[in-house]
Amino acid sequence: MLHKLWGYIKNPVYKEYKNAPSWYKRKIFFYSLIWCLVIGVALVILSGAVTLLFDIEVGGHASEELFSKSIGVVFLLVAIVAPVIEELIFRGPLKLFEKSPHFKYAYYVSALAFGAIHIANYEDWQQIVWLTPLLVAPQIFIGFFLGYIRVKLGLLWSILLHAAYNTVLFLPVVLVKLLEIPLE
Repeated sequence: MLHKLWGYIKNPVYKEYKNAPSWYKRKIFFYSLIWCLVIGVALVILSGAVTLLFDIEVGGHASEELFSKSIGVVFLLVAIVAPVIEELIFRGPLKLFEKSPHFKYAYYVSALAFGAIHIANYEDWQQIVWLTPLLVAPQIFIGFFLGYIRVKLGLLWSILLHAAYNTVLFLPVVLVKLLEIPLE
């Protein structure tokens, strides 16, 4: 799967899996979710290690606010609203470039813009804008994956992958809240 994605990132072409059986699409979806989680979490750990190693203060993160909100409302936003809106904004327009010789640039801009917008999750992002590539590397990587899935399987599949990814990452927040685990 990673080999296919890497090949696609190097030379993205708008070519769908039009007649792929549903079991094959589910298999691609499942493997994509696993790889997104593994690599996304690894990149978060790496960026955290770099900021710790060099004693860089990045300020608070938007996810910290999640602990003060209603779990149901946050789940709705994280698992449904954000994936739908973000996929419509960042991956939806890729279809407009289906026959364009400039598709690959649209694909790259889509992934990079998706990652870059997530710097706003940091409280003091204006002070650390120079760290953007490091801090949003997980979102950039996921953006490339979601773009691949959007092209190969369709927009609905990229929305579902985005929703599943966010949901899995949100589960620890739910557990902490439900089990009333103190974080300080």
